[in-house]
Amino acid sequence: MTARVDARTAVAELRAAIEMLDGVVQLRLEERRGGITGRPLSIETGDEGIPPLSRYEGTGPLAAAIGVAGLTAPEALVLLAAIAPSVDERFAVAFGLLTDRPGVTGLTGEVARTLVARSFAGRLDANALLSEHGALRRSGLLVVDGADGLDGVLRPEPALRAWVLGLAPPAQTVTPDFPARPLATVHSMTDVVVPARTSDQLRELEARIRLRERVSDDWGFAAHHDGASGVIALFHGPPGTGKTMTAAAVAGAVGLPAYIIDLSALVSKYIGETEKALAKVFDRAAREHCVLVFDEADAVFGTRTEVSDAHDRYANQEVSYLLTRVESHPGVVILTSNLLANIDQAFQRRIAVMIEFPAPGRAERERIWRGILPSRTPVSADVAFDVLAERFALTGAQIRDAAIEAAYLAAASDAAVSHDLLVTAVRRQYAKAGRTVPS
Repeated sequence: MTARVDARTAVAELRAAIEMLDGVVQLRLEERRGGITGRPLSIETGDEGIPPLSRYEGTGPLAAAIGVAGLTAPEALVLLAAIAPSVDERFAVAFGLLTDRPGVTGLTGEVARTLVARSFAGRLDANALLSEHGALRRSGLLVVDGADGLDGVLRPEPALRAWVLGLAPPAQTVTPDFPARPLATVHSMTDVVVPARTSDQLRELEARIRLRERVSDDWGFAAHHDGASGVIALFHGPPGTGKTMTAAAVAGAVGLPAYIIDLSALVSKYIGETEKALAKVFDRAAREHCVLVFDEADAVFGTRTEVSDAHDRYANQEVSYLLTRVESHPGVVILTSNLLANIDQAFQRRIAVMIEFPAPGRAERERIWRGILPSRTPVSADVAFDVLAERFALTGAQIRDAAIEAAYLAAASDAAVSHDLLVTAVRRQYAKAGRTVPS
């Protein structure tokens, strides 16, 4: 696991790598002097003339991307070359000088092959590593613009490019190719209203996430025990008790971005595509230190189905792959479930932290009511939060929805939020849930 690094170190590492790439480009340009008819088919000197993998070692984003994906020296050089034009446009021009095709600029597959190999065998190996089955494209680090062969231009995955260059990440939309979206909340951990036991467990989870690098790396647990690098937590309890909001708040408290997995986009109709999409999510989370959140996790982490047809067999294979990735993931995974009993027993034993989110009691409901209305909201003096908490057994989500409903009713009447309007809004919550309003 790679520790987070400050911006100056990341910039220094990227500059050193770019200067190293520039040296390789100049070497290849020198080797090509004499034109298409004046140079040999290959140069057999015993090595390919590229930097060893050790030259990329560091703590910055580029080193992390290379390490997490397990890239080889040629693959690392191609990844660096794909990023380079975003640092200095002259690389796009220089790459055009490394091909005999007229009018080419940018890093095509053919140019990448020339960069990483000068021997005949090396060029054949380069064809394989640049194919869709190679690690660079299989893991989603590089995408191809244009033709799918070596004619296409290789570009870094947009989020990876932004991360390496220190830019804001691009807006992420859920697709079958990347079934995750950013998870954020306006709330902090001080806004989370839960019983004392749950609050204590959440503080322990925060500490575990903050200290995992010390324990796993500095104290040697990752090298001494399998699966010791990551943290798997399960939040379980009735709907509306704040599990997903708390997952986002925990990520914010420890300074990590969070992604929520869209389970509806998870299972692909094409055999094997689900595993590829999941690999991209987990690889990105590992290199960028993202918290992965699986909402309503019992949909995929529940007891596996009996195999009655080919679809069941492949579904179980995909679930098995997902369980394996979760267990081996070096980062933080938070699962949420409305019912603990729905989570596979064998998988429960692998969960490090299990935290129950019970329906709020009277004391928790009053705290939620007292904090639910923004400070700028006009509130009538007759509002009795203690009475609302005593009378109506609502979840936090229902209290929030009732408060918003009452605010719109008040605004429509150009009045303050009153006790009667809150009761009216609460009654609508009961009606939505098909429950009888207590007298």
